[in-house]
Amino acid sequence: MDFSLSKELVDFRESVRQFAIQHVKPTAEQRDLDERWDPDIWRKMGEFGLLGLCFPEEYGGSGADCLTTTVATEAFAEGATDGGLTLAWGAHTIIGTMPIVLCGTKEQKERYVPKLASGEWVAGLGLTEPGSGSDAAGSMETRAEKKGDRYILNGAKMFITNGPIGDVFTVMAVTDKKKGPLGISVFLVEKNFPGFRVGKKLKKMGMRSSTTSELIFEDCEVPAENMIEKPNSGFLRVGKATLEWERTVLVASAIGSMHHMLDESIRYAKARRQFGEPIARFQAIQEKISRVRMKLDASRLLLYKSAVMKDQGKPAPIESSLAKVHATEAVIEAAYEMGQIHGGYCFIHEYPVERAYRDCRLGTLGGGTSEVMRSIIAANL
Repeated sequence: MDFSLSKELVDFRESVRQFAIQHVKPTAEQRDLDERWDPDIWRKMGEFGLLGLCFPEEYGGSGADCLTTTVATEAFAEGATDGGLTLAWGAHTIIGTMPIVLCGTKEQKERYVPKLASGEWVAGLGLTEPGSGSDAAGSMETRAEKKGDRYILNGAKMFITNGPIGDVFTVMAVTDKKKGPLGISVFLVEKNFPGFRVGKKLKKMGMRSSTTSELIFEDCEVPAENMIEKPNSGFLRVGKATLEWERTVLVASAIGSMHHMLDESIRYAKARRQFGEPIARFQAIQEKISRVRMKLDASRLLLYKSAVMKDQGKPAPIESSLAKVHATEAVIEAAYEMGQIHGGYCFIHEYPVERAYRDCRLGTLGGGTSEVMRSIIAANL
């Protein structure tokens, strides 16, 4: 057992953190206020190699493994203090493009992955619907009917990260209703396909520097060659291939956010004086700091274990679910406790802890709620 990262990975982590501090953090507060996704920062992320980090080198990526991608996401979130942009990156790279990388045909990879790796195009995933969330497969209403050399899609998707700015979406739709969850197929839908349109941009509590909307399909025409894998293999093949990537890599942003909040709160506690001494000397403050550090280390170890198992080719349904539920609940507790250390300033927008408090709330909802994660853990046990 080795609990240390290689020097190469440690150095890479620091380079990602410094990139985020230099290019993302300075405007994070204003972009959150404006609810604005910044294409210039996105372009820089592409040039730095982040957008295609885990894509094969032959398609413009860096060929990074799951652990490296997880560590990079953690470092970016720590340095950027921008949950929204970190989420947009994860939706683009992990749930939007990795289905193509892992399950797509050679032609699909050649057509889409280089553009997505460079940042020329933006990707997203169309799974959740207005009437289906945790039961995404069983309650799915979006239908795809084969007509000649194309499929006709009808339905809608809800809460889609990168919806308003996306160029291509990995969309799941029912192709055989009789088979239930085993009758779902996956399609690559480009924004200019006839019958496709983006619904209104949604206003959110947090993650405001990422864009979110509904996707609408009204007799949307999708070429048959844009189906990923075989018909009715959506959840059986594509979902299984990418789900644990999502529950590992995307969750790493919670680790980075926790790390930043802890460091900032320690600095604040040393500088803030009450009753004639720094509040860092008060036992109540020390208890909060030590408890969040314990949560941070436990979450990081769980997450790294899940990533290493993915890199070893081992299934990790329990490990990825454990990591997700622990880390996303821990960061909410951390945001509250570190906010208590900041006192009234945690309620003021210019302090990053206020933004982190709003951003972290999504973690226990998206990508499978905490309740669903516990059900997965129990079912596998």
